[in-house]
Amino acid sequence: MNPTEALPQYRQVADTLRRRIRNGEYRQGQPLPTQAELERIFQVSGITIRKALGILAGEGRVRGRRGVGTLVMPGAAEEKLAIKVSGNFREWLESASGQNHPIEQEVLDIAVAPGPADIAAALALPLQAPLWRMRRLRRIAGRPISHHVNYGAPARFAQVTAATMAPSRSFVEVMRAELGIVLARMDQRVEAMVAERDLAEILETGFGAPLFMVENRYLDPAGAVVAVTLLYLRGDRYVYQSSIPLEEEAPRGKMGNGKG
Repeated sequence: MNPTEALPQYRQVADTLRRRIRNGEYRQGQPLPTQAELERIFQVSGITIRKALGILAGEGRVRGRRGVGTLVMPGAAEEKLAIKVSGNFREWLESASGQNHPIEQEVLDIAVAPGPADIAAALALPLQAPLWRMRRLRRIAGRPISHHVNYGAPARFAQVTAATMAPSRSFVEVMRAELGIVLARMDQRVEAMVAERDLAEILETGFGAPLFMVENRYLDPAGAVVAVTLLYLRGDRYVYQSSIPLEEEAPRGKMGNGKG
């Protein structure tokens, strides 16, 4: 089954209207098509349209005005946080941590409990061994942008508390400054996914909404993995960007290298 087809119709309508607003098809300060027109455009009932508009109104994107209709509100187009893919860890950390943005961070919980087997293996722990786990939610202007899940060996991270992370410290900063861990490298994997019910609830987005899942493995100078972080980034709030220098043009008469 197509994941989009599994979404309730009102969610599909809301997602489509949201995208059209972002793309400028429905401009700020201007009314959306009337409810009757939206019913015709999407071939759905009036109840479905009202539910969809309710979602957008709750997000502050639209507002009903008597005698005028449903207006697109100023500021509905959102800035995305650009994460630099440069090979430079400091640049990545500064952009991913949103250091140029008013980030609000909440530690949801810290626990020692069984975790993913592949992460236990990466940390050189028995597969059934409990892992130290910290879950955090990061927001801008009160709206969730990312959910972070950090894993490590319990003995090594026991002293980390919610207060340690205040007000919006990065996990890397805490590992270095508070725990004295020397980090030599970060291995990263990025995967596209959609929000299931738990992540949709945490990130306050729709079921099936696009996300980036970023796995960071932090290694010490000996090459041992000391911690793993899973970041779930809202696809509507982040982009990955990179600047890649091009090689000089191949001499005439010689074949290029096929990088296209």
